[in-house]
Amino acid sequence: MSAYYHAAGITKTGHRKAVQRLEELDNRVLTYVGFIDLIRIDHPLMGLRAMYNQFQPDGIGRDTFIALGLQQGYRIHQPHNPMITTRAIKSSRYRNLLTDKKVTGINQVWVSDLFYYPCQDQHYYGVLIMDVYSRRIVGYSMANNMRAEQTLLALTMALTLRGVTDFGDGLIHHSDRGSQYVSHLYTDTLDEAGILTSMCATVLENAHSERVNGTIKNQYLNGFDTSTPKLLFRAMDKSVIGYNGRGHKALQGITPIAYEAHLRSVPMNERIPMTIFTESRSTSAQDNSQLSLFDQGENLLK
Repeated sequence: MSAYYHAAGITKTGHRKAVQRLEELDNRVLTYVGFIDLIRIDHPLMGLRAMYNQFQPDGIGRDTFIALGLQQGYRIHQPHNPMITTRAIKSSRYRNLLTDKKVTGINQVWVSDLFYYPCQDQHYYGVLIMDVYSRRIVGYSMANNMRAEQTLLALTMALTLRGVTDFGDGLIHHSDRGSQYVSHLYTDTLDEAGILTSMCATVLENAHSERVNGTIKNQYLNGFDTSTPKLLFRAMDKSVIGYNGRGHKALQGITPIAYEAHLRSVPMNERIPMTIFTESRSTSAQDNSQLSLFDQGENLLK
């Protein structure tokens, strides 16, 4: 054996240390692979960068973590399945109320839209209602049709969650001009709750809804078993729970639920408004000024 070490140009101690380093490396790889698997139980299609930014695993840098994940086969491949889910009503009596709208808290702007999802050779349709300021999904539903009754289920859930019977025209509900949203069944319910109706003319004027729909569909539902309607409905529940419990970049890594709790300690006059841009402004639909709410020594990030 000594002759082998001599021929290889290494010492016995050096060889032992090299083997030890490889064993430690293998153990670290197994640790991080297990970490990724654990996270993807609730967030089945969360990307490696987003995973690292939110959970900050110890002992490894971001680029190394991503490279390790890719090497171990954890790359996410997102399918592109374009399909129209809006039967638009061209002549709508409702205009877009969100142009340059400044929002300073929850229950000021809700956005909603539909998305489709295939199951057993037919299409099911999901409805999401999100509070723009906190990014929290406050209402949702899933059904094998696009009727107004299905959309109303999501709205009823949102109203029940918030526990407010009359918003006094202080809340705007924004959507596209789909027949579900224009229906008297839906708009009458909004009117009765003191909610103003706002509608967009193009998808660019409902960017927040388009984004949350894509996240729920591509980063959650696609990673769960949705082979039967029962499993699809269960996956929808898990997806919304996962989304609401996931840190958001726009909220400096805070979850929507934690962010809403944090807002209770921030007086309205100390909140920096979030400006919602639409197609009339060639600017991003995101205003990061919300992040400054966490500059006052809050410990939510620790």
